[in-house]
Amino acid sequence: MANARLRQVVEAKDAEIAALKAGFAAELARLEVWVAELERRLGQWGVEPIRELVHWGQITNRHRDWHKGNHPGYNLARRLAIKADQVWLFTEVFAVPWTNNASEQALKTPKLHQKVSGYWHTTTTLARFCRVRSYLISARNHGLRAIDAIHAALTGKPWLPVPATA
Repeated sequence: MANARLRQVVEAKDAEIAALKAGFAAELARLEVWVAELERRLGQWGVEPIRELVHWGQITNRHRDWHKGNHPGYNLARRLAIKADQVWLFTEVFAVPWTNNASEQALKTPKLHQKVSGYWHTTTTLARFCRVRSYLISARNHGLRAIDAIHAALTGKPWLPVPATA
């Protein structure tokens, strides 16, 4: 009796797993079509039209009046022209994140402290805080727990990232 019930449960779970696999396969196929379409569009557009738009932005905004010097549109277009390879790198190397969210998150804690207390007592204190925070964030990004990184630093053997080999 117990074996029959166990078989029923196993068969039901097997059927559920098969249904999930089928749904996953269908979703994966849909996503593959979507990615192929995005890659096709990106290949059609290419980088050259972007360079033309940046050049147009420079020309259009070069002589616009602005109360603080150059117009922000001109400054943006000029910066994009100079740093285009860096700005559009995420479209060619998919390991590069397309946002700067990680750097923004790193600034949240010191900004919050400054907002709450009104200031940092000294720039030395701020520099120390940022150094420790940077160490812990880097360790976390390399898969090390914060407590392990702190322990290693306090025992005189601080964790250091391993340089990438070519």
